[in-house]
Amino acid sequence: MKIMMIIPFDPSTGGGVMRAVKSQETVYRMLGASTETVHASELDRVNLRDYDLIHVHGPLIIGGLMMIRRSGVPAILTVHGWVMDEAITALRMNPMGNFHYIFRIINWILHRLIFIGLIYSAVTTVSEITRARNRLKGVVIHNALITGEVDEAVAECPSAGSAEYLKAVTYVSIGGSKVLSVPRLVRMVEKVNRTSSRNLKLFVFGDVDGHETENIKFMGYRDDFLCHLRSADIMILGYEMSELGYAVLEAGYLGVPVAKFRGEYEELEDGVHGIIAEDDDEMMEKLTEFTENPSLAREWGENLRAHVLKTRSPQVIGEKWRRLIREVTGMSPEATGKG
Repeated sequence: MKIMMIIPFDPSTGGGVMRAVKSQETVYRMLGASTETVHASELDRVNLRDYDLIHVHGPLIIGGLMMIRRSGVPAILTVHGWVMDEAITALRMNPMGNFHYIFRIINWILHRLIFIGLIYSAVTTVSEITRARNRLKGVVIHNALITGEVDEAVAECPSAGSAEYLKAVTYVSIGGSKVLSVPRLVRMVEKVNRTSSRNLKLFVFGDVDGHETENIKFMGYRDDFLCHLRSADIMILGYEMSELGYAVLEAGYLGVPVAKFRGEYEELEDGVHGIIAEDDDEMMEKLTEFTENPSLAREWGENLRAHVLKTRSPQVIGEKWRRLIREVTGMSPEATGKG
C-alpha cells in the first residue's frame, strides 16, 4: 500500500505536528506500507492518483481539498490540536501579527459545515479531548511514542539532578489553556517554596516568555529539552487536560512522574502516576508533600513508564490504524500499492 501524507502548513521541525507525522511514518512502515510526506505547498508536484490512501494532518485550504476530491483516492483527516482555541489565542496575543488566523477560523468553520463530509472517508483525533474540543465525530487514535528516538536523544546527556533543589519541568505551546497556565504555575511554585524545606525550581519550555526569578526559568525551544526532562524530578502541567502530549509521554517513558489537573477524560491516576489534583489548593498541598518526600518520584515514574509502554507503543497504535485502513480502503496496509 502506498500512502501520501500531507501537512497543511509549514510547521517548526521540532513542533508537535511534525513529531506526530514522523511517528505515523514509523507506524505505517511497521504495518508494511510505504509513505511519502509533503507539505500542502508541494502538492502540485505529486500525482495523488498514484496512492492508495491520502492522510491529511490538519485542515487544508480549498485548493488542496479539491485536488484530493478529484483524485478519487480515499482520504483520512487527523486533527492534532484545538483548531479554534489555538487560532483565538494567537489573535488575542498579537491581533495584527496573527491576523492570518482569521482565515484559519473561517476555513475550519467551512470544514465542519462542508469539507469534512465532502472530502474525507474518516476523521481521527489524537485524544478524546481533542475530538470533543473540535466538536468532531471520529475515531480516537493516540500518537505512538517511538521510544528508540528518545533513547538516542538522551544517550549523550550529562548526568542529571541537583542536590540543592528539586527540578520541575513544564512544556507549553500556543494552545490557549497551555499558555495561560504559566502564571498559574508560577504562583503555585512560589507559594510551595514559601512553606517547603526544599526549593522547587520550575523550568518552562516552549512558546512562552515571562519574568524570571531564582526559581522560575524560561527556556524557550531547546534541542536539549529531553536532557532537561530526564534530569527532572517531576513534570508539572498547569491546565485541566487529559490529553497526554509528546512531552508527557516522553517524561513517562523516561520515568519522570507528572503533576497535573484532572481532565474530563483523565487516564492517569493520582498517587499512581504522579499528582492528579482537582484545584490549585490540592495541587499546592500535594506538591508540598512531594518536596518533603521526593522519593515518591521513583515509584510514580515507574508506573507512568509502564502505562506509556502499554498504551502508546507503535504495535498497539499500529493495530488501530490497520483496522481503520481496512474500513476505509478495503485493503490491508501490507497490500501492494499502485504503480
